Amino acid sequence: MSQQTLEVTLNPTLKKKAAKVLDGLGLDMESAVRVFLTKVVATHSIPFALAEESEAYRFSAKETKDILNAKRESKKPGMLSGHFTTAESLISHLRQVKR
Repeated sequence: MSQQTLEVTLNPTLKKKAAKVLDGLGLDMESAVRVFLTKVVATHSIPFALAEESEAYRFSAKETKDILNAKRESKKPGMLSGHFTTAESLISHLRQVKR
């Protein structure tokens, strides 16, 4: 079977960031596109959700950092007490304990 060329125009920043991620996965851009298209054919669909993330599941960079810090802090002996129903209540508790 003969090969054909697919030309895609990308924002240079997007291309650079994607190439860096793909390199970490051991893939070049061409291989990643081939993997994507192979999966499209195999599943007869786009192989990932095309819906916007619900606001309820989005965290800002600061919230993400706070959650990860809370996770690390929670592993220290004596840091947790009580029942926490939200990440915010746990983070608030951890801030109080650290003082």
